Amino acid sequence: MAVFEQIISGLDKGKTEYEHILERISRGTSASEYRAEASETHPDSILTLSDNLVFMEKLIAEGYSGSFRTIYIDPPFFTKSKFNAAVSVTGSDGAKHRVRHLAFDDRFERSLEYYIENMSVRILMMRDLLASDGTLWIHLDWHSSHYIRLLLDELLGEKNFINEIIWCYKSGGSGKRHFSRKHDTILVYGKGKGYHIDIPSEKSYNRGFKPYNFKGVREYRDELGWYTLVNMKDVWNVDMVGRTSSERNGYATQKPLELMRRIIEAGSEEGDLVGDFFCGSGSFLEAAQKAGRKWVGCDNEKLAVSLARKRLSNTGADYISDDVHPEAGEDRLNIEVNEIQNLENGGRLIRLKVADFAPEIDTGYIQKNDRIHIENALREDPAELIDYILIDNNFSGRFVCRSLEDNVSGEMVVLAPGKVRLVAVDVFGREYDGGLI
Repeated sequence: MAVFEQIISGLDKGKTEYEHILERISRGTSASEYRAEASETHPDSILTLSDNLVFMEKLIAEGYSGSFRTIYIDPPFFTKSKFNAAVSVTGSDGAKHRVRHLAFDDRFERSLEYYIENMSVRILMMRDLLASDGTLWIHLDWHSSHYIRLLLDELLGEKNFINEIIWCYKSGGSGKRHFSRKHDTILVYGKGKGYHIDIPSEKSYNRGFKPYNFKGVREYRDELGWYTLVNMKDVWNVDMVGRTSSERNGYATQKPLELMRRIIEAGSEEGDLVGDFFCGSGSFLEAAQKAGRKWVGCDNEKLAVSLARKRLSNTGADYISDDVHPEAGEDRLNIEVNEIQNLENGGRLIRLKVADFAPEIDTGYIQKNDRIHIENALREDPAELIDYILIDNNFSGRFVCRSLEDNVSGEMVVLAPGKVRLVAVDVFGREYDGGLI
């Protein structure tokens, strides 16, 4: 099938699937009933492990249509490649070892038509979730930006195109048969003509860095020379997350917080709800949290959501994690309670630690040269493969991450007004039920 035929066929299939989703929603619980309940029992922000199409259907059914001021996504680029992530494992000698394994697979072997169908239905769902003055930001590269631009013109309207942001960076590969590819594309569309966008100012240096002395033009000077302030251009030079960056968490295609901050501040205001439905390890969500936005994010990769949970908890974020459903039972995780003190306010102080851990690790996803570090940990001290413990200290669904590295002895102290649920998460994102205390 020719390229244009695949695009048209995929677009038609995506529209049909979208109509079926709306039909299912119309037969479900009314949105107004849910929102009245949710506003009383749920925090502002949500992080979940889910297929984003299923999650967006749930959000629309629960009354979130028209709620998002900004939606940003970094979807598969149709690269037909695999991407690795790296996690850290501590050996018996105390040394940290880098273990590389498959993070996600971007090989759409079924065809361009399949890719277009998947993206079309998701763009339609995001269009419904956007506020009337909302904006959609889609992060792509040369593999697929031209395809998605056509979809956005069709589904959101070519008149609602705002910008094509070019993100330039230094890192990346090069080739002998083409110029080095050192940029990504971010397509920006409004839901309607009345979209909200706040364009920041940036420095524009004068020729020769000398003053112009034009009447009515305000000029400034820094260590480089004289400049004026102009509206920010559509070419952004922002460093990638380097190998030695403090931001780096080892997840493939991790995006820098500075890039995410620009998008969030341009497309929304403090207190607004923003979303990322391909959230990866949570860069957009962390930036939204720090910028005072409410946020909703999801991803279908366990490791991605595991890393996002950890970094969001480190920022002090208050959010609901409704995806904690351990696949491995208590027989693989034994939590030992050392002491329970009843407090005057009716709560409890609990001292506990991991007594035994038998993780399920699929070494087939781990690069061959790195498997030795996992095998050694399994043999010598399996608890070293625990990344953190999820603690729900009121059995309410609000889990927080607690790293075992916080205490040399591995003992954790939990203040709980009621029952405590514990879930261990290994370095690959797999969850293990620690039961109730």
